[in-house]
Amino acid sequence: MNKATKMRALAALLAVFSLGAAQFAAAEVKVLEGWARATPPGAKVGAAYLVLVNTSDEERKLMKIVSTVSDLVMLHRTSMTAEGTTRMWPLAGLTLKPGETLRMDQGAVHVMFNELKAPLVAGEKVPLTLKFDGGQPEFTVMLEVRPLVPAATAQEHQHHHH
Repeated sequence: MNKATKMRALAALLAVFSLGAAQFAAAEVKVLEGWARATPPGAKVGAAYLVLVNTSDEERKLMKIVSTVSDLVMLHRTSMTAEGTTRMWPLAGLTLKPGETLRMDQGAVHVMFNELKAPLVAGEKVPLTLKFDGGQPEFTVMLEVRPLVPAATAQEHQHHHH
């Protein structure tokens, strides 16, 4: 290969790498904060909550979540039915619009751990691996397990109106 051919090959290679880097930068979805709720002994399900921000200029879809604490990790949405009861629905994924920040919360969208291998204990850390579309590599965040709020305290906060 002569010098000119080598230079063209190097320029083409650099163009490919810079395009890849630009696509990765445009694909960034970040976790601003997150936590998991402690579970009582013997519980087989648990929940986690994240604040996600799509810093790209394109829609991004959360395709898959995995964790070592559970064999089945899903996204769920909780909402009220017409009859006034609470119901949970599994979500196939979660789409974030460009620039959107999504705050998962109790009684709304959340991460559901099914078939927990052990209770989630306050003070421990839970790994959560997130996989998005758009070419962003999967990444893992460590979530702090926060204490379980007693039901009576939660009800007092929800029903305390003047």
